[in-house]
Amino acid sequence: MTLAELSKKISVSAATKEKILHDLEAYGYQKRPRRKSSLVQNSDTALALIGKLTNPIAVAFLNGIHESLQAKGKRLLISVTDYDGVQELDALQYANRNGYCGVFLLNAVENPALMPVVLVNRYLKTLDLDVVTVDNYRCGYLATTYLQQKGHTKIAHIAGPESSITCQNRCRGYMDAMRDAALPCDCVYRGDRTYKSGYEIGTHIAALPREQLYTAIYCVNGSMAAGLQDAFRQAGIFVPDDISLICNDTVNETLPGYLHLTSVDQEPQVMGSAAVDLLFERISNPQQPPHQILYSPALQECGSVKQI
Repeated sequence: MTLAELSKKISVSAATKEKILHDLEAYGYQKRPRRKSSLVQNSDTALALIGKLTNPIAVAFLNGIHESLQAKGKRLLISVTDYDGVQELDALQYANRNGYCGVFLLNAVENPALMPVVLVNRYLKTLDLDVVTVDNYRCGYLATTYLQQKGHTKIAHIAGPESSITCQNRCRGYMDAMRDAALPCDCVYRGDRTYKSGYEIGTHIAALPREQLYTAIYCVNGSMAAGLQDAFRQAGIFVPDDISLICNDTVNETLPGYLHLTSVDQEPQVMGSAAVDLLFERISNPQQPPHQILYSPALQECGSVKQI
């Protein structure tokens, strides 16, 4: 805005107006260049919502998403929500207000979607959205039947929060596999998916009388499995000699209780890349029906399960 333009907008007396314009000129007032619209600036940016950065599988998903976006000339911003639905909704609204091209939900609660959203390794029961996920029910069923094939009948499940649909489905797979084998399916311990949580549950299990110990455990993720087996080791209980252990997802080697464990794995970077493709399909054709891509899990044997 020039001084002449400014003078037309000032509704004061002529003397006051003249003084204001004189002072502005003395201070070297210049027209500020108009900022680009944030909607335009952010149209090449996607947002990823993640519960915790300590989850190695979630980080692998982020790497796959980032690399695919980068190849398309797009940027990725990451918001850590601490598995808090309010924070997640705030981030969704922020992305919507600021014109982000889309959102990747690596954790999800039952909130309304505000813009193109791709759910990664989870889904919402109340919304039809684009989804890229591993078959989490199959993960639980596959892990549990593998333990049964090795002769185990006293099998416990270390589950995640009931609010997580991923954890719900893995637990459901465990329970159905136990029911199908006519075995008790009520040996479920719930944690919060962290190493600390696994360690605390492991300490509790290790304190049971030896005759009540399980012969095998299926753990919902690698972080809790690492804490679990570390607590066992400190109590003089060893994997797989005393208790066999299988988990979802490869254990993070940086965790203090790291041990190569038999696991039911997925391909997070491949799935992250597929999520990017779904997002851009949605952007180019907003009215198309939601797509769901379901990946099968694969069993990786690493010697932490003993035949009995």
